[in-house]
Amino acid sequence: MEIKGFLIDLDGVLTKDEKFSPIDGAVSFIKFLKKKNIPFVIATSNSRFPPEEICRKLKVHGFDIEIDNIISPLVIAPEVLRREGIKSLFVVGSESLKDFLRRKGFKVIDSPEVDGILIGLDKKFNFQKMKIGTTALKIYGAKLYALNNNIISRDDDGLLFPGVGTVARMFSQTCQCNRDFKHFGKMGEEYNRVVFERLGKKEGVAMISDDIFVDLKGYKTLGLKTIFVTTGKYAEKEAKDKDFVDMIVHNLMEIPDRIKIDTKN
Repeated sequence: MEIKGFLIDLDGVLTKDEKFSPIDGAVSFIKFLKKKNIPFVIATSNSRFPPEEICRKLKVHGFDIEIDNIISPLVIAPEVLRREGIKSLFVVGSESLKDFLRRKGFKVIDSPEVDGILIGLDKKFNFQKMKIGTTALKIYGAKLYALNNNIISRDDDGLLFPGVGTVARMFSQTCQCNRDFKHFGKMGEEYNRVVFERLGKKEGVAMISDDIFVDLKGYKTLGLKTIFVTTGKYAEKEAKDKDFVDMIVHNLMEIPDRIKIDTKN
């Protein structure tokens, strides 16, 4: 497999928890990419922390990266929301997400009388939030947005839960509205535009992820090579025999011996 650059998932690939503790081999793999001058972007759907905070936390754990190496939904969302005239938001998400959006000039309120509702990862999601979001969509005509389109996610304790995209689809199905809601994560139109601008290329790029269906299946349709890692939320048996998975590895440091690096273009 000849590779000119990498698109690398974060959770379950480089890090294993919300403390951003490195997965075995992850720090060494990034060092390998830097040493060989191989272009890479860390493409995360993390919606709990701004990119600057993610960068800082990764550096604390020894990752040799800069802010320009990271693309998250929070790079994309404010620009699109402003362009679509959204001024007030009901947010299903963390307090740090709400603070981030307020700093970007949005009115964030716990009320259904809003222009839009934005779904992020919310570990305190409850019945009250479900009611406010449903009312905002059904009664007040709010637009529905999601920070990513993940089907399933994995918590620090190893247990699985519905992903952000699944929660957004629940609201859409409930209200029979916004079925084509925009999301700001991987495989979103704006997200992909920024990713490939940063990489400067699409041809010869490989996607490394633990997400079989959103990341690997999605980016395969764009012509990327796909590498599945077994350190995240899906088991190896679920990736086997998938024609959109080009390689399966158990540690990122298996990759250098199984690829040919092409940095000429």
